[in-house]
Amino acid sequence: MRIEKVVLDKAAEALLEKAADCFDLAKSQQNLADEQHEVAAIQHENADQQHEIAAKTDSNADRLDASADKLDTLGRSLEADAVEITGNTQVVQRGQK
Repeated sequence: MRIEKVVLDKAAEALLEKAADCFDLAKSQQNLADEQHEVAAIQHENADQQHEIAAKTDSNADRLDASADKLDTLGRSLEADAVEITGNTQVVQRGQK
């Protein structure tokens, strides 16, 4: 009966050591997970800022497009006025040579 007790005690001790190892590994993994969550939060913040910058850039591009269209229309109108004033033979319209 005493031998069985010693064997059981050794088995229990080995199990406790393995449990301690598991707890240590779990703590290490939890620490790594926490660090990764922090990095992910920073990346999300950076991505949000990039989205804001992209939206502003897109809006600026839309305004430039609209301005270019207005300037093109104005230029064509000025060309037409010049042709009307001086006659077709004296003014080379844009795109014609």
